[in-house]
Amino acid sequence: MVGIVGNRRTQYTKKVIRNAFQEILMEKEFEKITITEIAQRADINRGTFYKYYKDTADLLEEIEKEIVEQIADNLQQENLPLDLWLEKLLLILQENPSVSHLILLNNSHLLDLLLEKIRPETFKRFTIYFEDATREELELCLSYFVCGSIGLIERWLKDFSEMQPKAVSHLLIQIFTTNVYE
Repeated sequence: MVGIVGNRRTQYTKKVIRNAFQEILMEKEFEKITITEIAQRADINRGTFYKYYKDTADLLEEIEKEIVEQIADNLQQENLPLDLWLEKLLLILQENPSVSHLILLNNSHLLDLLLEKIRPETFKRFTIYFEDATREELELCLSYFVCGSIGLIERWLKDFSEMQPKAVSHLLIQIFTTNVYE
């Protein structure tokens, strides 16, 4: 069974590598993380790292793909109310702080991957709220909501992470549905 991708030893080794990487990622920029650091933190040798990954970018790409799939799978459920949909997203982000940190970085292509994956469902939901809007208007509304939501989520994760995802979801919905100029 040695070398089989799905065996328990392989799964365990990849898990400790990923955990070590994610811990280090919370401490320093991705570009400054070395394989030696990951190996030391994971208590493995560098050769073991290279058995599973070409480099840190390969490791990051695998983590990104998994988290995007996890988020997309959870968010693409039909007829899920917007507040529950947001709550699921926030819960995933809260449970994965290092990945959340990556997603919310301004230069992260992970956010682009995630948005591209959930865009069709999100766009469909926006057509319900803005029945008479043109496609261009819907795109602008979506952009406004996404950018504002990202700012709120970043601040929540950084400074108010003890707040429950349900409360943050309700706050986002309240902001979205309230006309402050009336």
